Amino acid sequence: MTSKTATRLLYFALALFIAASMTYCVMESIGTGRTVAHRGEYARAPFQVNDDLLTLTTVEGEGITAGLHHGDRLLELQGEPFRSQQQLANLSPGGSRALRPVDRLDVVVRHPNGATYRTNIHAVRNQPAAMSQSARWAAILASNVLPLLCLLIGYWVAAARIRDPNAWLLLVLFTAPSVILLTPVWWSGPPAVGLELWYDLLQLLTLPALVLFGIYFPERWRADQHVPWAKWLLLAPIAICSVLVTVDVGVQTFAAPELGQWSARFGYWTDRFFGPLNLACVLVYGVAMFDKLRSATTADARRRMRVLAAGSWVGLGSLIVLVTLPRFGIQPNKHLGITLAGVALFFAAPFSFAYVVLVQRALDVRILIRMGTRYALARATLVGLQIAVVTFIVFRFLLPLFKHDNLAVAVPLTGVFIAVMVKTFATHDSNSSRLQRWLDRKFFREAYDAELVLSELSDQARRFTEAAPLVDTVVRRIAEVLHVSCIAVFLRRDRNFHLQQSIGIAIDREMHFEESSSAVRNLARSNQPATLYRENPDGWFLLAEDGERTLLDSLGSELLLPLAGRDRLLGFISLGSKRSEEPYTPSDLRLLQSVSTQAGLALEISALVHSLASEAAQRERIDREIEIAREVQERLFPQSIPKLPGHSIHGACRPAQGVGGDYYDVLPLDDGTLGLAIGDVSGKGISAALLMASLRASLRGMTMDGPADLARMMTRVNRLVYESSATNRYATFFFGVYHPGTGLLRYVNAGHNPPYVLRGDELHTLEGGGPVIGLLPDASYEECHLTLEAGDLLLAYTDGISEALNLSEQEWGEERMLAAARDRLPQDASTILRHIVQEADRFAAAAPQHDDMTLLLMKLESASQIA
Repeated sequence: MTSKTATRLLYFALALFIAASMTYCVMESIGTGRTVAHRGEYARAPFQVNDDLLTLTTVEGEGITAGLHHGDRLLELQGEPFRSQQQLANLSPGGSRALRPVDRLDVVVRHPNGATYRTNIHAVRNQPAAMSQSARWAAILASNVLPLLCLLIGYWVAAARIRDPNAWLLLVLFTAPSVILLTPVWWSGPPAVGLELWYDLLQLLTLPALVLFGIYFPERWRADQHVPWAKWLLLAPIAICSVLVTVDVGVQTFAAPELGQWSARFGYWTDRFFGPLNLACVLVYGVAMFDKLRSATTADARRRMRVLAAGSWVGLGSLIVLVTLPRFGIQPNKHLGITLAGVALFFAAPFSFAYVVLVQRALDVRILIRMGTRYALARATLVGLQIAVVTFIVFRFLLPLFKHDNLAVAVPLTGVFIAVMVKTFATHDSNSSRLQRWLDRKFFREAYDAELVLSELSDQARRFTEAAPLVDTVVRRIAEVLHVSCIAVFLRRDRNFHLQQSIGIAIDREMHFEESSSAVRNLARSNQPATLYRENPDGWFLLAEDGERTLLDSLGSELLLPLAGRDRLLGFISLGSKRSEEPYTPSDLRLLQSVSTQAGLALEISALVHSLASEAAQRERIDREIEIAREVQERLFPQSIPKLPGHSIHGACRPAQGVGGDYYDVLPLDDGTLGLAIGDVSGKGISAALLMASLRASLRGMTMDGPADLARMMTRVNRLVYESSATNRYATFFFGVYHPGTGLLRYVNAGHNPPYVLRGDELHTLEGGGPVIGLLPDASYEECHLTLEAGDLLLAYTDGISEALNLSEQEWGEERMLAAARDRLPQDASTILRHIVQEADRFAAAAPQHDDMTLLLMKLESASQIA
C-alpha cells in the first residue's frame, strides 16, 4: 500500500469517527435537554449503585422506608438480575422504562449480614433542583459545550497528525468526555442500541488508550523498551473483556430471554473484572508519567512531561475524587459546586494532552500559567471591569432619568457617556499593554527584565560601528538575560562562516560553516530564526550532512539567529538551551529577531565603514602614487624646446587620468638635425604610461647620433617595445628628422594619425611608413620625405584631440581641428596650439575627457615675418 493510499484511508477512518462521535454528542445533548425539560413528569431514582461493588450508595427517603440501607448489594431490579448501570439508567427520567410517580420498583438486595431481602418501593416525583441562572449556564457549559470543544480539538489533532499513532490515541481520549458526561438517555429502538454501543465502545477504549499514550508519548517509556510484552498483561484482559461486553450487549438487545439471563450472569462477572483493570490502567499511566519525568533525555521532553503530569494529576485526580466522594458520604449530585469544579478541573487533562502534541517546543507549566494570567488579568479582567462599569452607570443613573422623563438632563448625559465609552474602548489596547507591563513588573519580574533588556539591546546594537564590541555586547547580554549556557557567533569570511566568539563551548578544533551548508542556506533564504527540533526535525536539518549535524550538536544549538545585511547573510548566532531548560517563547523569538536584525545592520555598517576607510586610504595612496607618476611623466616630456631661427615649436599633453600613454618629444640631434616624435600607447593610466616611458627610452637611445636609416631604426624600436610589453599592448608612433638648412623632413609613420602640413590653401598628409609598434615581433617600415617651405605649419596630434566628444557624444573631428588651426595660421605655434585646445574644449563643453589630448606643432616663419 502506497503512502498516499494509506493517508487517504486514515482520513476516511477519521471521517467515520467524526460522524459517529458527533452523532452521539448531538443526540445525547438533545436527549439530555428533553430529560431536563420533562423532569417533573417522572419519578426520581430511589438509590444509586456503586459500579465496582454493586452496592447501594445513596438511598433516598422512599428507599429507606422500604427497608433499604447504605451498603446493601443489589441483586435484582424489576425482576431481572442486576448487571450494569444501564438498567438503572433506563428507569431514570427520560429512560426507556422511566418510572412514573405512581409506579412501584421491585428490588432484591442482600444485606451485609447475608440475608436476602425483597421489597417494593413507591416511586416519588422527581422535583427539579433549585438552580440559579449562573449555575444553570455553568451546568450546560460543563455537560455540553466543553465535551464538544474536546471533540473539536481531537479532530484537529488527528487531522494535523493523521499518520501519528499518538494523535489517534489522543482522539480517543478527547472523545471520552462526551461519553463520561453524556450517558445514553431518552432514546429507544435502534437509535438507543447504536448510542449504547458507542458508549460502551468508548468506555472500553479510553483507559487502554490512556495507557498506550503514557507509554509512547513523548518518548517511549524505558520500562516498555526493556519488557515490551509486559503491557499486554494488562491490555489483553481488557481486550478480552471488551469483546465479552460487546457480546453481552448484543445478546441483551437481540437474543432470546433465556440467553439474556445467561448473559446477565456472565456480564456480572465481566463487570467485576473491569473495575480492577481500569484502576490498573490509571496506575500504570501514573507510574509511566512519573518515571518518564525523571528519565526524559531532552529538555523539551522534560517540559512536555511536566505539562502532561500537571494536567493529568489535576484532571484525572479531580475525576477520581468525584468517584470516591460517595464512599465518604458526600454525594456530588447534591453539591452542584463540587460537581462543576470537578468537571472543570477534569478538562485540564485533555487540554494538556493537546498542547504538548501540537506545540513543537512545549512551554513549561510556569510559563503557561504566566501567559494565562497575563491574558486573563490584562485583557479579560479589563474588559469585564469596563462592561461592569458601563452596566452600573446605565442601570443606576441613565435609565432612571429616562423613566422620570428628565430628557433635558438624560440626553446630554447619554451623549457624554457614549463619547467617553468610545474613547475608552479606542484606547483599550494601550491600557491593556500598560496593565500587562504592570503585571510583569509586579509578579513576573525576571521575565519583564529580560524583555526590557533585550528591547534596549535591540536599540543599542545599531549604534555600534565596530564588529568586535558589538558581538561581545550581544553575546554577553543574551547570556545574562536569558541564562543561555552556550552561545556562538559565526561571521562571514570570504565564502565561509567562521567562529568569531563563543561562551560555554569547548573549542578543540576550527569551527566553520560553509556557505553551501544547509543551515546557512536556510537562514539566508528565510531570514528568520531557525529552531532545532531533533525529535521532529525540519527539512533543512534532515538535508544537513553528518559533519554539519555533528558541529551543531557540539555547539548545543537549539536556536539559530540570522545576522542579515541588505542583500546577503553576514553571519548567525547559535544559542544553546537555557539553564532553566525552558523553551524559547514567542516573546523571546520576537525580541531575539529584533536584536539580530539590528546587529546585522550594525555589522554591515561596520563593514561599510571599514571598507570606506580602507578604500579612502588606498585611494589616497593611489592618488599619491599617481601624483608621483604624473610628476615623473612630466619630466619625461621635453622640459625645454630647442630654438631654431625662423621656426616656432610648441607641444602639450593633457592626460585624461593624471598619467597617460600619449607621448611627444623634440630631440636636438648631434648632426644638427631635429627629431620630432609623437605617439599614442593603447590604453590609459599607469600601464600605458610605463609603455610610453619604455618607448621614449628606446627612441632616445637610438637617435642620439642622428639615425641615417629611419626605417631600420623603427624596426629596432618595434622589436624592443614588443619584447618589453604585454601581447595586447601596442603604440601608434610618428617620428621625423627635420633638416633646418634644407627644410627636408624625413619621417616614418607607424600607424599613427597622419600629421598635417598646412601650406596656404594646400594640405599635405604625412602618411606611409608601416604598422603600429609593439604588436608584431617582425615588422618592416618605409621612410618617407617632404620638404617644408616658409609659412608651413606641421600639425601632429593624437586622437584625443580629434575625437573629443560633447554631451551629445558628437566628435569634434579633423575638419574642425584644421579649421581652428587655419584661424590662427599666420601666428606662432604656441598661439595656434592654445587656440586649438580652446576650441576643442568649447565644443566638448562640460563633457568629461575620455582620452589623452596631445599636440606637437612646428611653424616655419614666412618671408614677410622674417622681414
